[in-house]
Amino acid sequence: MKLLKILPLALLGFAVIPQANAVDIKQDQINACVDGAVKYKVADKATASKLCNCTIGVRSRMTIGQMWEIESYAQSKKDPSSLPYVKKLQQDLQQCTNGLDLKPPQKPK
Repeated sequence: MKLLKILPLALLGFAVIPQANAVDIKQDQINACVDGAVKYKVADKATASKLCNCTIGVRSRMTIGQMWEIESYAQSKKDPSSLPYVKKLQQDLQQCTNGLDLKPPQKPK
């Protein structure tokens, strides 16, 4: 019960943190994706940026509940690809590659 009294204060503390210190996690994921695609010569920077913006955008629309359900399926040795939203996710991710010149990954030197 004490935790319930303290929790609103903790959340208020997060609200008053200056926004200038906020980290854009989605953009960090995109940047890491682009860096990896270029490093492993999958695509040039412009193509990698298109691919990564799209794929991270698709993945960011997943709910926490969907992520938990997929993880539960995996831990139960069930195939989550039968879930309707996973099928849609796979289609959306496949569309991210349409029209892009992507190469197989190569080991960096």
